[in-house]
Amino acid sequence: MPGRPVDLPRVALRGVGLDRAEVGARARWVFQAARATPLVLALAGCTGGVVVEENGPDGVNAGSGLGPGSSGMDPSSGGASGQGGSMVPSMGGGATSAPVGGSTAMGSGGNSTGPAGGSTGMPGGATPSMDCTAITPGPSPLRRLTTHEYNNTVRDLLGDTTSPGHALPAQADSKHNLFGNDANEQTPSPLLVEKYQSVAEGIAARATEGAALGRLHPCATNVTPQNEEACARSIASTIAPRAWRRVVSAEETEELVELYRSVRALSSSVTFASGVAAMLEALLQSPEFLYRVEHGVADSSNPAVRRIVGREMATRLSYLLWQTMPDEALFQAADAGMLDTPDGVLSQARAMLRDPRARSTVAFFFDNLLPIPDLPALTRDPELFPTFSSQIGVAMRQEVQRLLEYEIFENTTQEGTYPAGSWPALLTAPYTFVNEALFAYYGSNTFAPGTTVSGNGFHKVSLNTNQRLGLLTLGGVTAGGTTSNRTNPVLRGTFVLNKLMCFDIQVPPGLSVAPPEPYTGKTARERFTKHSEDPTCAACHRQIDPVGFAFENYDAVGLYRETERWVDPMTNVVYDTPIDASGSVPGVDGTAKNAVELVQLLATSPQVGSCFASHWMQFAYGRSLDRNADACNIHEVETAFAGASYDIKTLLLALTQTDAFLYRSTE
Repeated sequence: MPGRPVDLPRVALRGVGLDRAEVGARARWVFQAARATPLVLALAGCTGGVVVEENGPDGVNAGSGLGPGSSGMDPSSGGASGQGGSMVPSMGGGATSAPVGGSTAMGSGGNSTGPAGGSTGMPGGATPSMDCTAITPGPSPLRRLTTHEYNNTVRDLLGDTTSPGHALPAQADSKHNLFGNDANEQTPSPLLVEKYQSVAEGIAARATEGAALGRLHPCATNVTPQNEEACARSIASTIAPRAWRRVVSAEETEELVELYRSVRALSSSVTFASGVAAMLEALLQSPEFLYRVEHGVADSSNPAVRRIVGREMATRLSYLLWQTMPDEALFQAADAGMLDTPDGVLSQARAMLRDPRARSTVAFFFDNLLPIPDLPALTRDPELFPTFSSQIGVAMRQEVQRLLEYEIFENTTQEGTYPAGSWPALLTAPYTFVNEALFAYYGSNTFAPGTTVSGNGFHKVSLNTNQRLGLLTLGGVTAGGTTSNRTNPVLRGTFVLNKLMCFDIQVPPGLSVAPPEPYTGKTARERFTKHSEDPTCAACHRQIDPVGFAFENYDAVGLYRETERWVDPMTNVVYDTPIDASGSVPGVDGTAKNAVELVQLLATSPQVGSCFASHWMQFAYGRSLDRNADACNIHEVETAFAGASYDIKTLLLALTQTDAFLYRSTE
């Protein structure tokens, strides 16, 4: 789109009786003027890249990047390996294979083999040949703020805590990116542009009402006809650099003031607050607010890449670790050159992980990985599950979140087989957090003998590890992954394989799938075993069912049980049949008697660690990973993660040390 001017959505005024189109027609010309660094971007139509004019009409693609790394971690050191071959997970747009007897391919094409087939990638368990000496960031798509990031940013920019971004159209997950931030899925629609306008109007109105106006700048608490334009200039010069996350020139500030002046002159009924609101609306609808525009600086060793430094690096760090704009301290560090080297970035990232905002980001990540966000709204038949309620659903979600927060950020003592703070430690944690209501709901047998809990606060308690062990056996995960009053081992097994092992098991095209009828067996194992005897289904179910059956000791509301009750519909005879919860994990030696043993098998699987790293990479870099372009980057992150015994904070730091994070491509 070279040469196409920025066309900001109309600026609307509130409460002054003016036509919105009239206001826009008179004021929009200000932002169509040339900028110090002109941004050629139309909100409706830009997806993969933004053309930025730099010293002439020839453009370069800007945006956050992803690619192989060579930033201090030895890319040639051994990566994780699994049963029978390398365990590089499926992380692209296509190829997926079973981990048994061969490698798991890094998919980027459109074909898929299914869990029982052979690998479409590296045959025979071979380690890929990679030359990671060159700087190769890989694709660098332009990234737009997600709804979550938008809400956090307007909160930190203007103090708006109403989460206005929820009025925007829903975001779409890509096939492999679970977090709604895949840049290739962010094509803006006309509806989105319209919503950006209406949402900006509401934010600006709230930011300029009453006492809120004074919080924009101290001058706004005492405005007179003589000082109001100067105050508007002060507001613009204070907010614009933070909204655009870069240094703003005096000319750009004057453009905002000219917008204020033009709108203020429309009518005697247009107030100072209305003029300031117009500036805020323009800022909030600016592409430089909505998109993370990056220029970078030239790298003498490789003209095909540009280094991300200064405030652009501060922005990358803040949206990765905090999901919001940089704060003043981070801007100051950027301006002091403290983010211009990999070591400086690493040092700042370590400090940022100690901030409470990092905990919120980790909670957001797991909310998208695990089936827990809808627990507060979960409903079940009250006759079948009389002790379950929405309050229990809320408590279950809090239990999962508190366990994650504690193990990742607070725990310093190894409490099981694996080091504190590691992914395997979470999968096999012998403890949890409950309040009095949740303790009573689970029953005392769920916990170590002698355990008691009182009050509304969540307390750390040891589990009865014959019944539960680790994250996946908590009530919130087992109930959240169930969609009806009956358990579904296929759904549970598919969750583990797809989300935790990066399989790509999908229902074959044209095949209608429904759970088996209750009358077809006394237990879920009986019903679903018959259901999957069809040769069309058997290949997938041989992988899925042994995982899902292991969780049958947990009913549809997450309570532990050893028998399953079934009423014969013909005779009304009641059967309480012992549950066979035996199972296994694809690619891992051994079998499990129940979920407690199954999660221990999962914790030993290198593929589980690799898959977890791949999710974080896709979350951090905002796109699906590419098999070829990202090979070195994937290898570097996985090697650092495995070398630190799968410590999660080490993984987060490793994400900041790749070429993907430190550079962007100019192509």
